[in-house]
Amino acid sequence: MSNFVTLSTIGALAPDFSSVPKNFTIYEKEMKTRLKNQIEAVLPDKPDLIVFPECANNYYSNTKEDLKEELKEYCKYLKNSFVDFLKPFAIENNVNIAYGAMRYVGSPNEKPYRNSIVYIDRNGEVRGNYDKNHTMTGEFVESDINYGTDAKLVELDFGKVASAICFDLNFDELLYRYKSQKPDLIVFSSSYHGGLNRLAQWAYTCRSYLISSVNGMPCMPCYIMNPYGDVIASSTNYTDHASATVNLDYEICHIDFNWEKIKAAKNKYKDALTVYDPGFVGSVLLACNISDITISDILSEFEIISLDDYLECERAHRLANI
Repeated sequence: MSNFVTLSTIGALAPDFSSVPKNFTIYEKEMKTRLKNQIEAVLPDKPDLIVFPECANNYYSNTKEDLKEELKEYCKYLKNSFVDFLKPFAIENNVNIAYGAMRYVGSPNEKPYRNSIVYIDRNGEVRGNYDKNHTMTGEFVESDINYGTDAKLVELDFGKVASAICFDLNFDELLYRYKSQKPDLIVFSSSYHGGLNRLAQWAYTCRSYLISSVNGMPCMPCYIMNPYGDVIASSTNYTDHASATVNLDYEICHIDFNWEKIKAAKNKYKDALTVYDPGFVGSVLLACNISDITISDILSEFEIISLDDYLECERAHRLANI
């Protein structure tokens, strides 16, 4: 059945506190005001998920040589302050929040910090954490941020979500761990853009929608992409946020042996079935827009095979004949 979900991404440069005397209480207050304003900018779109960039609780200063040490001290001071701050927003606005944060985990480990995405659900509960798997060497050595090892999907009320942070995007082993789990959505929280082609590759490989939130507006836009990697919404040099509504009841199907069946299904279901053809790739995205049946029901009715099942059949036929 249709599963319409509104996604909102927020991206903005971290504030510069170079001219402000060191005072964590003031920094915390300023950052919370900033997050509140950013959330309020997308609330008119009635999002089901708001995504923040990497380390959204951090600030910037190009005049402090000891900023890395200061940020660790600041993170340790904050504890769970920002997560607790965001929980009422999630409840009051009936929205899930993916919050990029540098976390102090408080363990005796000599690397007690994590670069994380914290998922807060509509009830204000922490639904899951993702710790950056591919921490950069500099982060590990200089900022005491340890490597994450899990790459589990986070179950939100609308679907299954994969996570990646910044440098993670470069590593195919993480991408293929997610591909096997079949996420509905990839959340990419970052301080670097990642490149349009690389983001699109992640979306298409996982056959998944993707939302990126980058800490660097206006020069680095944030995207919402469909499973082909086509951009359906983007922040701009004028606006540091973007929203789009997507339908997560979808399937990608190859046109070989399916094209006439797809046309027959479209003729029957009309606007209840979306057929999105990106061109040049030999497949289309089908989405069911009504609540009493699912896209799987339509595929079964017309014996339409999914792209991945089609490729698996082709792979098996090759192996059987070599």
